[in-house]
Amino acid sequence: MSGDAKIRRNPQVVYRTVGVGGSVLLHLETGAYHGLNGIGSAVWELVDGNRSRREIVADLAGRIEDPPPRIEADVGAFLDGLRERDLISE
Repeated sequence: MSGDAKIRRNPQVVYRTVGVGGSVLLHLETGAYHGLNGIGSAVWELVDGNRSRREIVADLAGRIEDPPPRIEADVGAFLDGLRERDLISE
């Protein structure tokens, strides 16, 4: 994924909040569930088809007090994992 391409959700993926701070994704075609923690859920909410990888990182960093120095690499790896599971595309 390039840093400037807009990232969008696969329309075959359903998102639900579970408990406090967690959520789950269900890929309707494969039947696979994917659990997300609070940060993963925040990233998922930012994946709206209007933001690029860089914009998602910047928006997330703005929500976190004292974001970690590796936030760009960590979010990038998370987005790559979502893409590998066919949950998002660019």
